[in-house]
Amino acid sequence: MNEIYKKVNELSGNKFADCRFADVRFGDGIAVVTVYYDGERFDPTGRTGELSSLLEKICKLNGGIKLVLEKCEQTEFTVTEAVKKFVERFPFIAGAANGIKATSPTRVVIPMHEGMKLLAADDLIPRLTQYLENRFIYPIEIKIQIVELSELENKPEVKHEKKTYLIGQAEPIVGDITGGEALSAACVDTNYECITVCGVLTMATDMLSKGAGASRQKRYERFLLYDGERTQQCRYFPNDKIALAESGLLNVPVVVFGNSLVERGRVDETMLTVKCVSKVVSGGVTALKIVEPPSEYKVITPRPYEEYVQTSLFSLDEKTPETLKGTFVAFDFETTGLSIHNDSPTELGAVKIVDGEITEVFHTLIDPKRPIPDVVVEKTGITDEMVKGQPTFEEILPDFYKFTYGAALVGHNIAFDFPFLIKFGNRIGYCFGDRRTFDTLGMAPRALPGIEILTLDSVLGRLNLVNDNAHRALSDATATAKAFIAMCKLLDK
Repeated sequence: MNEIYKKVNELSGNKFADCRFADVRFGDGIAVVTVYYDGERFDPTGRTGELSSLLEKICKLNGGIKLVLEKCEQTEFTVTEAVKKFVERFPFIAGAANGIKATSPTRVVIPMHEGMKLLAADDLIPRLTQYLENRFIYPIEIKIQIVELSELENKPEVKHEKKTYLIGQAEPIVGDITGGEALSAACVDTNYECITVCGVLTMATDMLSKGAGASRQKRYERFLLYDGERTQQCRYFPNDKIALAESGLLNVPVVVFGNSLVERGRVDETMLTVKCVSKVVSGGVTALKIVEPPSEYKVITPRPYEEYVQTSLFSLDEKTPETLKGTFVAFDFETTGLSIHNDSPTELGAVKIVDGEITEVFHTLIDPKRPIPDVVVEKTGITDEMVKGQPTFEEILPDFYKFTYGAALVGHNIAFDFPFLIKFGNRIGYCFGDRRTFDTLGMAPRALPGIEILTLDSVLGRLNLVNDNAHRALSDATATAKAFIAMCKLLDK
């Protein structure tokens, strides 16, 4: 296909330089040619006739040509999935497929042991290079990461079958869903309109869109549906003043109705905009039982929080707002990547807040049992050598469960961090699904009117606070805790 691509542009004066001829299949007397194009630099409108004529002239086919034009989405996730799908054709390297990761839209890392590398050099790598040239617009660098054989012997990723549950009885909360069939929350992996989904509701968090002016701002709630292993991101715009966070639905099986949309730049991750919610009396999923915390810490023991500036930041003569009374834990993960479904934590940092004062610290590095991509190492400073020999996430979760028991959880963009607690916690019998959650990203537009950039550093800057070591879990968690306290006080005023 590369030679055809070159000839087409030679004859057309490079009119199709921003297209790639990815595939050709023959059937029923015609050739079906799949062409990917750069949506920003190429408009396919009215161009198919010219392209078909050029292909017929070059290929000299007896039958006709049918063009299938598709917009090329070149992201870390689409590149990762494309390479995984390609290498699965080669049995000798299939065991490395789960570790493949694109660190940018133009760079993919493939873990191999030395024997794999020798076998791949003369056949797989040249063919993969040609495949990527045909499939994507921008050149992709293939980097081989040498690992030990034992590191490739991970359990394969769980493949979820599409399941439907019969909803025999439901109690309407918002709108009216009283019965019928519902799709499992774990299987909403593409765009759907008007779908009914069943799962356990958790992480109901109040949010407000950014914008300088009330007319541009809109209140909504984010929450998760989960099936015990996978989570589904959801968004709900309150109706009739019903707030899901206050409706007693945390860790309760529900059925929802709405539309899903694939998250921009992501694969197999969608946002479900919910219109109706009903509590399921008898459905296909059940909540995990809440258990008592362990009697003592086994792996990670919290330590007292000590910082000389705390008294000046939070003056003792200030009255503690009602919203700060009680116990909160602000937490943050560093991870091997941005995929909720496919990545794992490398570091956990958390601080406990009691009645508006930071009291304790919980921190550990975590062995993700997989290589950390170079782009992540550059951002966080956490290397494979640093996490080697550290406890796994499952090993430290009982201690974190004990540390957070009875506390509300706080995060900055908590919708990224919280699913890791659900996924890994449920595997070993610890349920975080009943926790009340707060998001400083969602609080910022209310506490800091007019703020346009909602990164943690931007929020801290508006509050005259500083993050001493950004992109490390404990520093980010501490900064999130301070931002949470400061914004609660601003909102109280």
